[in-house]
Amino acid sequence: MVSKALKYMVLPLALLTTACSQNQLPAAQNTAKPAHTQHLESKQEIINLLKRYQQAMRTADLEGIAATLHDEVVTTFQGKPTTRGKSAVIQNYRANFQAMDFSGIEYLIDEIDTAQDLAVVSTYHPVGSFVTNKKERKKIMDHNRELFVLKKVQGQWLIYRYMYNQTPEQAK
Repeated sequence: MVSKALKYMVLPLALLTTACSQNQLPAAQNTAKPAHTQHLESKQEIINLLKRYQQAMRTADLEGIAATLHDEVVTTFQGKPTTRGKSAVIQNYRANFQAMDFSGIEYLIDEIDTAQDLAVVSTYHPVGSFVTNKKERKKIMDHNRELFVLKKVQGQWLIYRYMYNQTPEQAK
C-alpha cells in the first residue's frame, strides 16, 4: 500500500519540483553565463579576429584590415615611426601592400591574456613564413613576433595597439 501511494506521488512531486526550480531565480540570473564560459568565448572571439586579420593581410584587403582595427589604433612597426589613428594606419598598410606580398604569412598564437574589455595577445610567425618583395620579386623569411592589445567595443574585439619586430632567433 505504501509503494502504491509512492508510485502515484513520485510523478506529481517531480513535476512540481521541476516547475519550482525553474522559477526560483530571476530571469536575468537564469541567462547569465559562468565566468569560465565567458572567458572561453572571449578567447575564441579573439582567435577569430586574428584569423580575419591574417586573411586580410594575405589578400591585401584594406577593408578587411580596417574592420579589425579600433578607431584609436596605434601601431609600432620595426624601423618605422609610430602611427596613430585608423586612417593613418590604413595608409601604412596600403603602402606595405604596394611594396610587399603577404600571402605567405602565418600567425601562430603564443598566448592570450584577457581582463574585462582588454586582451593581450602574443603571436609569432613560424619557420617557413615569408613575404615577397614585389619590386625585387624576392621571398624574404618572415620571423615576426607580434604583440596585440585588443579592446572590446560594443561586444566586439578590435586591435587597439599593435607592434612587431623581426627576430630570426625566435622563429619556431
